[in-house]
Amino acid sequence: MNNVVLFDMDGTLTPPRKPLKENMLEALKNLSNYAKIGIVTGSGFDYIKEQCDLLFEELPRKTLKQITILPCNGTQVFELQDEGWKSTFSLDMRKHLGEHYFKQLMLALCQAQYMTSVSYNAQLTFSGHFISYRGSMINWCPIGRLASDNDRAMFIAFDKEAKLRENVLKSFEASSHMSEKLSFALGGSTSIDIYPHGWDKTHALNHFKDSHCWFVGDRCTDPNGNDKSIYDKVKNINSNAAFETKSTTQTIKIINKIIEQIKEE
Repeated sequence: MNNVVLFDMDGTLTPPRKPLKENMLEALKNLSNYAKIGIVTGSGFDYIKEQCDLLFEELPRKTLKQITILPCNGTQVFELQDEGWKSTFSLDMRKHLGEHYFKQLMLALCQAQYMTSVSYNAQLTFSGHFISYRGSMINWCPIGRLASDNDRAMFIAFDKEAKLRENVLKSFEASSHMSEKLSFALGGSTSIDIYPHGWDKTHALNHFKDSHCWFVGDRCTDPNGNDKSIYDKVKNINSNAAFETKSTTQTIKIINKIIEQIKEE
């Protein structure tokens, strides 16, 4: 049976919203000799390519053929083909929800953004690009994805204490209209991921049904974390195949451990 190791990106392969580092590149290159690799994240393909530029530019084509990019929780798939990286699978959230429901959702997010901006104007700095529609999911970032590193750090500290995102998430879940068709999870350190029921990261496993899947992520035990669903599912299948990491340094140690386990099989 083929081995596939699936990784979250931010906080797992890379520091949040930061580039992949050389030592992680070498670890993934080594792993590719023993297993296929999947990067499953709530981010879109362009964000993945931006952060993992080192991977796309420096790994040999033979190694890249071992890697599958799984944006938006695996509801999209990109694979390396002769003409470059191509989309081979994609779901359509707007079509799935219907135009009226989708429009109501966007209005609700605009309202949430307005209320957040007014309520926390004194404590936080807001930038731009608050709502990111990625085709098969939506990412809402209260301070904006254009926030500076300093503003992100300020928000992360504030959010940890005030639980801004967690409280908004709970309000979404408490809305019968919002929760009728949608699921919500904390995305990264500053945002909330929004997607149809069942379109969480477990969807990535559908692309590897005949493989032994491993998973490594950083938000695996947080009840609202976007890694929890796939972590729990993989762990339920094989308790030794699911790992929670606290840093990229720990991720490299986990990769080496997985390699040793595969060798012993």
